[in-house]
Parts: sequence; C-alpha cells; structure tokens
Amino acid sequence: MRIKNNKKKIFQISAIVVLLAIFFCYIYINKVPKQTLTHQKCPEEYSEDDAGIAEYRNTLTDWTGAYFKTHPEATMSDWSKAKLQLWIDNGCTVAIQRLKLSGNVSDLKLWEKVDYEMQTVLDKSTQ
Repeated sequence: MRIKNNKKKIFQISAIVVLLAIFFCYIYINKVPKQTLTHQKCPEEYSEDDAGIAEYRNTLTDWTGAYFKTHPEATMSDWSKAKLQLWIDNGCTVAIQRLKLSGNVSDLKLWEKVDYEMQTVLDKSTQ
C-alpha cells in the first residue's frame, strides 16, 4: 500500500514539474521578441511599380524594426550583416550580387533605392 502511495506521489510531483517547465518555456518563448521574416521574398521578386516598392519598403521596415527590437545594441554594421545573412538564407543571389552600391543613386533599381533610403535613415539616426 505504501509503495503505491509513494509511486502516486512521485508521479504527481513529476507531472507538476513537467507542467511548470512547459509553462515557463511558453512564457519565455512568448516574452522574447522574435526576429520576424526569417523567410521573405527577395528584393528583386517585388514588382517594380508603386505597390511592389511600397510592399518591399514596408517589409524591410518591419524586418528592421524587429531586428533592432531583438538586438537593441546593434550597430549599422550589424544590421547590414544581418540583412546580408537574411538574403543568403533566402537565396537572394541577385540582391547579394548587387549589394555594393556603385554609381549614382539614380541608376539604382527601385528596390535598391529603398535599401539606400533605409540605410541613409539608419545612418543619420546613429550619428
């Protein structure tokens, strides 16, 4: 009889420990800001009209906001590396090849201008 009671108590305590562990994991996972958009379209996949460029601008702005929320001490260099890694992870070979901004801004593709504008805004905000 006593062995059954001990097994029952051990089972109850184990169940409570497991439930508490699950609860704390759930709280931790939901408290830590998530880096959103780990998979997104590559820049060149957005249409080069006003709607496509607005969509890309919004996506990049959202991703940038999430990045700095999860990495509050990040520098401009960190942001640039993270954006490059995002493109690498998503197989954005055209964006990676065109990463180096050369020539005049007016010669850039529309989505490249969005990248340039975003980088300019971030540069000014860190000065």
